[in-house]
Amino acid sequence: MGSTSSLPLLMAMLPMLGSVAVHFVGQKNEKLRDFLVAAISGATFLISIALFLKVRETIVVFELPWFLKFGLRFNVDFISGLFSLIVSLVWFLASLFGFEYMAHEHSRTRFFTYFIFTLGATLGVFLSGDLFSLFMFFELMTFSAYVLVIHEEDNASLHAGDVYLYMSVFGGLCLLAVVFFLEHAAGTTEFIPLLEQIIASGFSPWLLLGFVIFGFGVKAGMIPLHIWLPKAHPVAPSPASALLSALMIKTGAYGFVRFLMTIFTPLSNEALWVYSEHFGYVFLWIGAITMFIGAIMGILNNSLKKILAYSSISQMGYILFSLGAGTFLGTRGAVGFAGAWMHMINHAFFKSFLFLLAGAVYLKTHELDLRKLGGLRNVMPWAFGFFLIAAAGITGVPGFNGYVSKILIHEAILEAYHLVGWESLLWLERIFVVTGGLTAAYITKLWVSIFLGKKGEKSLQVTTDISVAHRAVFGIYSAIILVIGVFAQKMVNSLVIPATKIYRFDVHDLEHLTHVPFWHGAELAGPVLSYVIGISALLIVSKVGSKLKIPEWLSVEYIAYWIWHRLEDLAIFGQKIYVHLMLLIRKIIYWGAKVAIEVPVKFREFGRRVVAFRIQIDFRRFKNLILSLRKFRKRFEVEEIKRKTMVARKYFSKDSLKLKVRLKARSAKDSLKELEQELIEKIEASRMQRIQKRKQQKELLKEKIDDSYWNTINISFDSLIVALVIAIALLVFLSVAL
Repeated sequence: MGSTSSLPLLMAMLPMLGSVAVHFVGQKNEKLRDFLVAAISGATFLISIALFLKVRETIVVFELPWFLKFGLRFNVDFISGLFSLIVSLVWFLASLFGFEYMAHEHSRTRFFTYFIFTLGATLGVFLSGDLFSLFMFFELMTFSAYVLVIHEEDNASLHAGDVYLYMSVFGGLCLLAVVFFLEHAAGTTEFIPLLEQIIASGFSPWLLLGFVIFGFGVKAGMIPLHIWLPKAHPVAPSPASALLSALMIKTGAYGFVRFLMTIFTPLSNEALWVYSEHFGYVFLWIGAITMFIGAIMGILNNSLKKILAYSSISQMGYILFSLGAGTFLGTRGAVGFAGAWMHMINHAFFKSFLFLLAGAVYLKTHELDLRKLGGLRNVMPWAFGFFLIAAAGITGVPGFNGYVSKILIHEAILEAYHLVGWESLLWLERIFVVTGGLTAAYITKLWVSIFLGKKGEKSLQVTTDISVAHRAVFGIYSAIILVIGVFAQKMVNSLVIPATKIYRFDVHDLEHLTHVPFWHGAELAGPVLSYVIGISALLIVSKVGSKLKIPEWLSVEYIAYWIWHRLEDLAIFGQKIYVHLMLLIRKIIYWGAKVAIEVPVKFREFGRRVVAFRIQIDFRRFKNLILSLRKFRKRFEVEEIKRKTMVARKYFSKDSLKLKVRLKARSAKDSLKELEQELIEKIEASRMQRIQKRKQQKELLKEKIDDSYWNTINISFDSLIVALVIAIALLVFLSVAL
């Protein structure tokens, strides 16, 4: 079952260990550092080519069974091998672009150190043979990419880094829970059909799916787990943004592919395919909502990189949508899977292309606001031409790569409707068509705002076009986009059909993929309809766009913070209840103590009266006898007076005792009231302070985000944690190599 080779381990280790060399060399010689970065990324690309040539014929496996007792497994099939090849190629191109872009940036050595390390971690995700190995590389990628996000070290980048880190750690914990469960229920975390074992264990597959959605959905930019994307992309350097958007978010989609197409499928019980149908229907709606809302947000923004960030969210919606269609149809879902897989490939190229182009524009203008750009067509004709090619790719113009995958996705949802007949599937198809038009709208808005019209205040400073090195990088991107688009059927035959053969799809559907009607009249009309919708949307936005404001209550972040504040209010209310309960308990204790003091006093008072009464009786009984003794009478009277006086002093001092008790009780009561009043005043002051703080935050934060809840106290602490994690990983892999 496959051949054994250490190439997967070498691909992951080379960039990770190479990052150490980049760090030390960069402190001495920056030119040598750049050469080393290019050499490492280039060598990794060459290794990926060798590995891909192997997996075209057989699966490549490699295992370290002793690693952490779970074992570290690499299992590279056609899907893993092809996407690893794409990752290493795009990373190599981004590194070539990054040398000129980062020349005027600070902390360049740190950037390239983590840049190369993240390459190894990302490749490890796609090369992993089980969920545990994937989880390890997934977390390494998270922490190393964090340093790329916060590179500028200003408030915006630190805030974006915090959101990215917290969301990613949350997703990682969800994945860890899935690892523990699969190991407990099935005894393995390998990517094999496990649905029957999951159900046999008594655990709900739906609950496990929820953990999987949260685990991979954060990285995939799936709404509502997308909130880190529009923050991280605009602040990160363009080479990092290109990789975050084009490749790293694919790790989430890749995880969904492995679970929906493999782990959540039955091995022999055909009746359990109903779970795939339900899971796929859920993902159809998740994908539809994600791609539609992402496109809407892209149209309404005016920041170049933020529009591209929302575009990434929307494009990931396309992938989840098509993957949902393939999962929904089970063994008949070959076209749905083909559309998702092809769009993963295409998006990796045209989105990294667009982000690098945005970096080229920023490098010349130092501006990302579309309202301050414009008229760059004559000054930057090369950039303008390349931008049109990338725009044609993402909008699905025939002859460009995006057209190929969008045709497959459209056919997948129509096939689902024809096979099942649900009316909701037809509505989902309409959402797909409208979203295609919105995609054309925001991409057209980009290149028109940047290159056409009057020159903006920043564009006036531009005098030169992009460099020769950047033209070479963009030329490679343009060639790839055009080759995939022009030779659409050949690309499907060589890149898609071998991937579909890994799964148990119907033979007739696989046969259909060999002759997809890409150049049929109805299919060619799709892009025309998209641009009609896009132009209409742009006209509407140009007329009323300034008046269109999305209600803040529709923001996921606003909802999250609203829930947080309501929990705070609930906590304050609980605090009040607690204080009043404590005051009530103190009052009960006070009255109990008072009773405990006064009751014995009353009893003692009663005893004193009895004693005094008996003394009086005794005195009367012997009075005559005493009086008859005249010689002792005077002496007795004197002694009797003294005795009575002493008895009175001894037994009848209750008034003074009562006075003391009353004084103590009154003092305790007064102090209790003072304490209660003080606590109430503190609670009220805290509440007023929180209300005032919220008002100030709403006024200051344009994004309506409360920084105080996403703020890392000390950036050096975060850097220390990241450094420790990476150091541990390096030691582990170094021990493996030795």
